[in-house]
Amino acid sequence: MRRAARVLRRWLFVSVAAAGALAVAELGALAWLHGLASEESFQRYASIGQLRARYGEFERFRAHRHLGFALASGYRKGPNRHNRLGFRGEEIALEKRTGCVRIACCGGSTTYGEGVQDFRLAVPYLLERALRDGGRDVEVINAGCPGWTTLETLINFETRLLELGVDHVVVYHGINDVLPRIVWPQLAYRSDWSGWLCRNEHLAEAPLLERSVLARILLVNSGRMEPHSSLLRIIGDVPATSHTFEFRAQRQSGSYPAGVFRDVPIEQMLAANPPVFFERNLRSLLAIAAANDVPVLLTTFAFSRDFPQRPYIGHPAVQEAIEATNAIVQRLGQETGTPVLDLAAALVDKDLFTDGVHFTEAGNRRRAELLLAFFRERLH
Repeated sequence: MRRAARVLRRWLFVSVAAAGALAVAELGALAWLHGLASEESFQRYASIGQLRARYGEFERFRAHRHLGFALASGYRKGPNRHNRLGFRGEEIALEKRTGCVRIACCGGSTTYGEGVQDFRLAVPYLLERALRDGGRDVEVINAGCPGWTTLETLINFETRLLELGVDHVVVYHGINDVLPRIVWPQLAYRSDWSGWLCRNEHLAEAPLLERSVLARILLVNSGRMEPHSSLLRIIGDVPATSHTFEFRAQRQSGSYPAGVFRDVPIEQMLAANPPVFFERNLRSLLAIAAANDVPVLLTTFAFSRDFPQRPYIGHPAVQEAIEATNAIVQRLGQETGTPVLDLAAALVDKDLFTDGVHFTEAGNRRRAELLLAFFRERLH
């Protein structure tokens, strides 16, 4: 009996000591997070509640019934803003004013302007200002959203842009339609991207364990949890068949090829999952646009090969996959009589890019200049 009591006391002592040590570690982690951590580290390790407490409505994205996710309307952070209709930039009326020409720039983060914090430095705004300075009554809508593929752009055009009475559409897509092809087995490659991402909303405050700063740091650093600030908390879950983020992690750590890529290297995976849905989505968009008398400008996707350390664009297989999508764009333009602006040939200098894909201020200006030359000839 005494032995059992001693064992119990020791167990209680160890438990209390362990709990005390964890409490001290948690308080230390909390103090570090709020007092010493950089903004980047804070965004990486803070909980949803802590992020909201510091930034207010910090989320740039919201779940959307048809699109999976879209830009949060009314978002503000520094010089960046989203209007009440959920597009990056200044407010626009739902009804187009008489005589105004509306141009919609469609795409992912490279159209949204990831890489420049001020919306006025992104391509759509620069194009609008240049056309207005030339005496044209124009509104250019930034219809880009980080993470969107041609599927979301197709749905967005049908359900949101036609309602705004757009007169011209510019389509710029490439790498975002390559990433959903990194799925295995091949049967997981579906037109709704369900083998790549399962879109469920995760905006609620996290489970109890994830409310611990110490636990979040350990879980995020081990790769077992995405940061609460991650876009994936809006996009949804990563199914077992999706290997895009595994590829990224391996490339960043220098461990590629490992796991599934030992048996199925990225080249084989992309070859087995060709860009058929990319082409189908563009064909559908062109058909809908033609049915509504909306001219489309297709553009090839520009990138730089001078960023070999970047996990996606730095790999030759991803570069070749983007070139394949650009070839499809060129072919569709020839088959349908749709104009194609070859941005991939015109924008290659490293200094135009922040990471090989997204544009610097200079890159945005150069791309806007190329679009300006095109629209000057078509707007009177």
